[in-house]
Amino acid sequence: MDHGTKRRFVKGEQVTVTVERILPFGVFVRLEDGREGYIRRRELSLAGDVDPQGIVSPGQQTEAVILELEEPTRSMELSHRATLPDPWQEFIGKFRQGDVVRARVKSLVSTGAFAQILPGVDGFIPTQEMAPWTVENPEEVVWVGDDVEAVITWLESTRQRVRLSIRRRLEQLSHEEAIMEQLYQTPRMQIAGEDRLEERAPDLEEYSNGIELAGPVLVVDDHDVVREPLVNWLTRQGCPAHGVKTAAEAIERCREQEYGLALVDLDLPEIDGLSLIRRLRSDGHSTSVVVMSSPEWLEEYLAQIQALQVVEVFPKPLDLDDVRQLLLQLARGEKPRLQTEPVASSSASELRQSQELAIVMRSSQPLVKRFQHGLEQLVKATRAQKGIVFHLDPISQTVSIVAQAGKTQLSSDKIYYLVDSPVKDVIQEREAVWENRVSQGHAARFRKLLDLLPFESCIGIPIEASGRVEYALFLFHRRSGVFSRDRLRDAWAMAILFAVALENQALDERIQAMSRVFLSGQLAAGFGHEVYNKLSGLELQSHNIRSDFERLGREYPPVGDIFDFLEVQRALDKAVEITLDLKRTVMDFRRLMETKEEKAVDVNQAVRQAEALVRPLARRAKVDIRLFLDQGLPPVIGSNIGLQQVFLNLMLNAVQQMERQPDGRRALEIATVHEARDGTRLVKVRFSDSGPGIHRQLWDKIFALGFTTRPGGSGLGLYIAKSLVESIGGRISVEESLVPLGTTFLVELPAVE
Repeated sequence: MDHGTKRRFVKGEQVTVTVERILPFGVFVRLEDGREGYIRRRELSLAGDVDPQGIVSPGQQTEAVILELEEPTRSMELSHRATLPDPWQEFIGKFRQGDVVRARVKSLVSTGAFAQILPGVDGFIPTQEMAPWTVENPEEVVWVGDDVEAVITWLESTRQRVRLSIRRRLEQLSHEEAIMEQLYQTPRMQIAGEDRLEERAPDLEEYSNGIELAGPVLVVDDHDVVREPLVNWLTRQGCPAHGVKTAAEAIERCREQEYGLALVDLDLPEIDGLSLIRRLRSDGHSTSVVVMSSPEWLEEYLAQIQALQVVEVFPKPLDLDDVRQLLLQLARGEKPRLQTEPVASSSASELRQSQELAIVMRSSQPLVKRFQHGLEQLVKATRAQKGIVFHLDPISQTVSIVAQAGKTQLSSDKIYYLVDSPVKDVIQEREAVWENRVSQGHAARFRKLLDLLPFESCIGIPIEASGRVEYALFLFHRRSGVFSRDRLRDAWAMAILFAVALENQALDERIQAMSRVFLSGQLAAGFGHEVYNKLSGLELQSHNIRSDFERLGREYPPVGDIFDFLEVQRALDKAVEITLDLKRTVMDFRRLMETKEEKAVDVNQAVRQAEALVRPLARRAKVDIRLFLDQGLPPVIGSNIGLQQVFLNLMLNAVQQMERQPDGRRALEIATVHEARDGTRLVKVRFSDSGPGIHRQLWDKIFALGFTTRPGGSGLGLYIAKSLVESIGGRISVEESLVPLGTTFLVELPAVE
């Protein structure tokens, strides 16, 4: 069509569009007549809030439905989602009440979790239906992104509501396995009608329970038709809300009260929205900010918006579901960000100082001395009155002080109570604290810290090392408004250096531990050699004695009728059998100590040998190991000992994880198969356990050196397994994990051609 000829469109009309520009909040498209249109993120797919870059690409043609016609100040708004088939028709055609479904957790609320069954079809899992044991907080069982398996306990297609139960799925599996009569021993109160599937429809209000924890909301917009209805809607959601027309009014309001969230329009009179945000930041306000405007303005000012660290951008007209979801995130203490804060340039002297500090942090000095050195420099640079590095013990959950600098005295008897303070929040939630007016609305939150020392301004930074956070860096000052954004940047920089010190120490400890392991391995190899020699001698002596008995029985037949003679002969046969079994066991352990060149390896044999070694531990842990081995498996090129170590690590990891589970089904299935992919033959080995599962957010981290979720774990097993598999051109990954039903690890190895 000639782009100079623009025809009339109507709402609801389906059109063909071409993707031109992809932004975090949506995409701009071009219609066939050259007109520009906009598709917001939620309207791109049935799944809803998904990164646009994962759905479309520039130049791609797609279908869309017109939602709003263009106006002089706004592009046409369209929806690609509206062109897709209704997912509920597919859902009700496949499933009914009582069926088992798989779903992925999308969001958490105080009363449970929402999980996507199909794109566009979500189910709700109440907290009490997440596990057979008592669950206080949904995050105790599931995290966002986790895959789960659950029973449909209630379904209403007209209202498009589904309720799910992981607990009932666990009960089903327990009965199917017939491992124990009940899934859990603690008796549960019988609820009237419990044997029937859920009959009550879940109310939307109970899903949004806790949204008020997001705190007061400030709406800054000079358009009455936007500001006033939005304030009323927020108030009905349970969030105290105030509306102002100008930046000056907003600044005055923020002086009077701290807000949990500010919704700021870009196009404000006199002082624009971006200038207002900069002013709030320079005044020390840590309020979370959302920018509102037309898609065109958001695109034009996107770089400046991202530099200001706003939590989200909302194109106008607002999608209230987006606003509600953000409020729920803030209520849970989450701090979404569009982009990490850019690091400011340093002067030459600052760079030299940082380099010197880095050298200290990587030195062999005791960790406390390294922390002390850095803390003293940070307190001096930021003019803080007190600096403290806290440690939260992951087992006892007690807080202690590792290092401190500054003259302010502490009430040392109050340290014990810090477990219920922002110190624990910073460490466990991995979110920084930056407050310059603690007494104005935040005294209750900081009460336990204020008992330790008096302050008005505070910075708290989590120190992450090797994927874990057990330490936090805090700065304090008695006066308000002391810590600017530059001081916050300095604290972050020091926290990174402290993380270097922690990782350096952890690496030294691991090297020392591995040295002891290598030494133990050499000693074990020597010990095994001696035992093997003695067992060989014992085997020969046993065979000789048995031969003597057999000869005695042949030469003196009456002896064979003597009862004692027969008993001794049977006992001797048993001793020989035990000796041979011990000899085989020692041979298996000796193979683990050997180093051999790579050659063709029988994977099934390596699995059997590793299973034989772990079998006694599995028996004690009441874990049933089952092997499903493909007898037509081709060999792979590698080290038989190396593969045994990989398989042994995975089996031990599974057994140890299942030991942490409450009593229930404990099964480990190991299966081998082979298949061709992209012209290459692969041998696949799957290790499927019935343990607690692995949160999807940890799937990549668990293979990192030193990372472990098990108390007392070394964090070496999966790291070593990954290294050994990759060294022969293979791959190891988490193929599937259903929380809390179990995990499947997949090892892929190239087969011999």
